[in-house]
Amino acid sequence: MPAEMARRPSTLPRALRAAPVPDVYATQARVRRALREGRAVVAYQPVVDARALSRVSYYEALIRLQSPNGTLLAPDQFLPAIAGTPLAAAIDLAALKAVLAKLRQRGDLRLAVNICSASLENSAWLDALRAAAARAPDIAYRLVLEITEDAGLLDHPAFPDFMATVDRLGVTLALDDFGAGATGFATLRAQRVDMLKIDGSYGAGLAHCPDAQALVGAMVEVARHFDMMTVIEHIDDPADAHRAMAIGVDCLQGFMFGRPAREVCDRHDRGNTADGQRRR
Repeated sequence: MPAEMARRPSTLPRALRAAPVPDVYATQARVRRALREGRAVVAYQPVVDARALSRVSYYEALIRLQSPNGTLLAPDQFLPAIAGTPLAAAIDLAALKAVLAKLRQRGDLRLAVNICSASLENSAWLDALRAAAARAPDIAYRLVLEITEDAGLLDHPAFPDFMATVDRLGVTLALDDFGAGATGFATLRAQRVDMLKIDGSYGAGLAHCPDAQALVGAMVEVARHFDMMTVIEHIDDPADAHRAMAIGVDCLQGFMFGRPAREVCDRHDRGNTADGQRRR
């Protein structure tokens, strides 16, 4: 093995630094090949309006790798191995291009896409968004960009200019995984966003956990103060859904309303709800 491959990349997540180096590099090679062969695809999961659960506010686009035999690899099977590398930016760009293409095809959709810190250094991401918005300005208004402090985005030197550009184009900004530990309430004073996504650790079992109910209630009140829409993740059963609705969460996401699928599910009413619009 070459000497440079024997050294573990310092950008790897802590859990992977203890993993055998060949496993990490094998996964990276798999991602490279999938990108080259056009097998980086997205699956769409609905986010529904709490006021009418049959109405989809928007869909989140979740990246997947399609193996040569057609099976899909979940993000936790490859994303940790490419964190902090140019491959992460390449995956983000592939997801964005797929989402922009879907938005061009379907004028009735709103879609969310995630981004990592590596994409802040990849001009191709913003170039693709600008080009799409120049052809059809409404595309940017129907795009939700999900950011998370876990990815090191908020501390990145390029973050302010990047987000100012995205905001000028009319993209809705969402702070993902809120309450998971890395993202604090102070973040909301420094970085104003349109949408607060409450971490799924609060959504799963919400109906039976008074502590989670109290914390979700506090998050909802803070979001209202900052005029943000709220979404709670990992809502998989009716009891949790009803509790989230009673607390006042605006939108719900979880297996109860649909698992990620390669095609947008048309069994729900589509379209933008009043709370789904940009609020700033």
